[in-house]
Amino acid sequence: MPRHNFLENGFTLFELLVVIAIVAVLTTIAMPSWRATTNEALVQHARLVLHRLAIRQQQFRRRYGRFAEQHELPTLASLEAAVGRRYELRVESASSSYRLILIDPEDELPKLTLNDLGQWGAPMAAFQ
Repeated sequence: MPRHNFLENGFTLFELLVVIAIVAVLTTIAMPSWRATTNEALVQHARLVLHRLAIRQQQFRRRYGRFAEQHELPTLASLEAAVGRRYELRVESASSSYRLILIDPEDELPKLTLNDLGQWGAPMAAFQ
């Protein structure tokens, strides 16, 4: 009758280290691509948030005869939590015009601007 030695059936420490090294190399290769894809998706969400804020600006103007200031608009976090975590909103408004600006304090994402005429700022050209 054959004897089974359970110690001979498992992986060696060297084999486990090789597998871990391979996984680490694959992760290192894939991480920049994954990061770029998630950042691009976040920029697209931020553009949608700016569109929603532009609609709010138009509604506010119809109601009050002027464009809203920053404190009169909803927060980014209430519109899209992920955008609120990465961007800060700035609003430049006058009686007849406005400009919505999203700025990433960490400077990893592009600055996004949208004005009352629906024109995007220069940095948006790369993402259209």
